[in-house]
Amino acid sequence: HRRQLEAITGLARGPGRRLVANAADLEVAPGDLGVVVTCEGGDFLEGRLEGVAEAHAGGARSITLVHYRTNELGDIQTEPPVHGGLTRFGADVVAEMNRLGMVVDLAHATWPVTRDVLERSAAPVMISHSHLARGEDPHPRLLSLEHALAVVRAGGVVAAWPAGVALTSFEEYLDEILRMIDALGIEGVAIGTDMDANYQPVVTSHRQFPDLAAGLLERGLAEAEVGAVLGGNLVRLFAAVLD
Repeated sequence: HRRQLEAITGLARGPGRRLVANAADLEVAPGDLGVVVTCEGGDFLEGRLEGVAEAHAGGARSITLVHYRTNELGDIQTEPPVHGGLTRFGADVVAEMNRLGMVVDLAHATWPVTRDVLERSAAPVMISHSHLARGEDPHPRLLSLEHALAVVRAGGVVAAWPAGVALTSFEEYLDEILRMIDALGIEGVAIGTDMDANYQPVVTSHRQFPDLAAGLLERGLAEAEVGAVLGGNLVRLFAAVLD
């Protein structure tokens, strides 16, 4: 992971790009890109709390606590629970991330893990890619309304996931964003790309962001609301935590 962080931060420091290390770095020149480096899954820590500070020193500003396997921090949505929530080590990691000014990402985490984090975290958190469950047999990666609302009511953000696990088209994705806004409020919703083709994503390129903006405007959102969903809400969250 150290080599990966070094390679990614090197790219982030290229022409027209800025590696985001603190809240001030979120303000980039028009046309430039601000790059927030994140780590998906705390597996790389290997039970070492000092690994959090090492990742921070390497440029990471967010860690997704769990990913594709139940690890030393807590349970994942797609496997039977082992820990029953956040582990003691997971709680220590959350406290250390709070101390360093890193955003805790609860994508892939079970509701008990999320609940435990919200009880302990001194800062708001995010779920970087998911959306609301519906129907009688929803995909386990999706969220109950209770789960999503708890994150938003604690000042956090839930980013709408354009995966094909429950969506079949770009238009359905726009509809899901609006459903999330209705349920969670405009300040609690963002765009969660995660478009690596694992789940037949309905958004496949960042070049589609103008289409997202146009589609949300056509569905009745104000320009300021579209700006909040397409980036403003996450900028606000990172500014609060990184400051």
